[in-house]
Amino acid sequence: AGRTRRSPAASSSCDLSRAKKWAVVPKSSRVAAAGHLPRWRVRVVSGCYDARRVADGTKVNAAERQAWKGAAHRERRPSDIKTRAKYNPNTSYYETEDGPGRREADVDTIPTSDSKPEPETEETETQSGLRRFVPKFENKKEPFAFFGAILLNVLLGTVYCWSCYLIPLEQVLQVGRGVLSWVFSATTVAFTIAVAKIGPGVYSRAKPATIAAVAATVAGLGMLCASQATQLVSVAPLFVGYGLLFGSAAGVGYGLSVQISTASAFGDGVSVGLVTSARAAGAFLFAPVVRHLLDVGGVGYAMRCMGFLLLSSAVPLFLMLNAGGLDTPMADPRRDKNEEISPEQQARDATLRPAMAVLWATLGLGVSSGLMVISHAAALLFSHGASIGVATAGVSIVSACTTLGRVAGGWACDRTWCGPARVLRLAPLIAAPALAWASASGTSVLAAQCALAAASLTYGAMGSAVPTEVRRRVGPGNFARAYGKVYTAWGLAGLAAPSAAGLLYDYQGNYVAALAAATGLCLASAAAAAALKPGRSHEEWEEVVGIAAGSPVNAK
Repeated sequence: AGRTRRSPAASSSCDLSRAKKWAVVPKSSRVAAAGHLPRWRVRVVSGCYDARRVADGTKVNAAERQAWKGAAHRERRPSDIKTRAKYNPNTSYYETEDGPGRREADVDTIPTSDSKPEPETEETETQSGLRRFVPKFENKKEPFAFFGAILLNVLLGTVYCWSCYLIPLEQVLQVGRGVLSWVFSATTVAFTIAVAKIGPGVYSRAKPATIAAVAATVAGLGMLCASQATQLVSVAPLFVGYGLLFGSAAGVGYGLSVQISTASAFGDGVSVGLVTSARAAGAFLFAPVVRHLLDVGGVGYAMRCMGFLLLSSAVPLFLMLNAGGLDTPMADPRRDKNEEISPEQQARDATLRPAMAVLWATLGLGVSSGLMVISHAAALLFSHGASIGVATAGVSIVSACTTLGRVAGGWACDRTWCGPARVLRLAPLIAAPALAWASASGTSVLAAQCALAAASLTYGAMGSAVPTEVRRRVGPGNFARAYGKVYTAWGLAGLAAPSAAGLLYDYQGNYVAALAAATGLCLASAAAAAALKPGRSHEEWEEVVGIAAGSPVNAK
């Protein structure tokens, strides 16, 4: 907040027409005669405060201040009472109904009518005794940034509509499903590389609105390129357009949206859960649209329409994020390897390395367990004796439970009695019993449905807990680079887990072995999370190391 201004003489009563959060206490005529003190703004509980100087100038200690404040809350003044501001020029402390106020030396920290108040934060304690600050909307611009990030993730989440194009492409191109499956594998690789390598470098050089617009444009061009596969009767446009261009753009957009998720009125965990759920919502919302386009004009026509939709979204995304006030890059640049660092910084890096390794293993094992089941949802239910209709509904179970797991897991991350580390330890234990039951009951549809729901809940919860814990430890400036490295575990799991479940099914003719393996991976993930040692938050490391908030620190 800037320095306060002197003001001319004014009425001594409080102006109740001001904003609800603050009441303005103008100088009395006596203060105006002195001519050296500013207008004061004091916090309102109910109505106005009686701002008076302590007559004897004695400093009040913290215990007395707290007792005084509690008494004021028990005896609140009615909101329609106006109190005259009194002044004594012989003392250095102000007094209000809820206890002593600020010294004159603290004038610079008191908000004025033309200065912006400090952002509201909620200070809490984590399960390890560490402080966490839960951000709130600081101004009217931040909702544009947050909901712009959600819209970006919804649009780029249409990359998971690939299964809708699969059968029509087989018929048009006359190729096997194995070849087309490699297209989506290439998409997964490009997505992971974009989150881990491309994104962090881009986030530190360009503002978010520009990155979002470019990502939507590249994704649209990728879809237009992929649509040429039907005319050329070749899979090459699919690998280049869908795999390389669309996959990379979706990865950059996903990383950016998670980076922006702190611009929210919710806690870090819930914000991450909502933003990451939007990626799955993209496929859920646009799958009916894609099916309609396929019926109208075929697979080439559907891809072209989706490409034009992504291209047309670039301008609205730019305007929305630009209106969010995100005018500077959100990530810190990579630290120079030749830069000398202090012993405290070396201790910080030495603490972060094993923590990031444990998070990598926890995410990889937990996600592998979930993907072994989720990727074969309909086939799993059908093999347990479900009808075609019930088996098809398995996709809806996955979507609903994954979204619920992300939001509920994020909510638990923001609670003082839980936190992200505990979520990572407990979430796999939710799925393990259900997976074991489904493995032992090879003909029970209910057991398969419970396993599918539990695995989806665990998969969603880990998707919120891991980025929340990474951000807590490394801070927002280094989050993209640190999370990108951890996220490579998801990329490996996305390639290996579905294939492993398919191979086990081919070997036995059922999903008993795959479910047993998923159970073991859940337990291994919980064991890995248990090895995660409590560590200082980014804010506490700044206090210890003495790093300025904007200085680059490379979280390895």
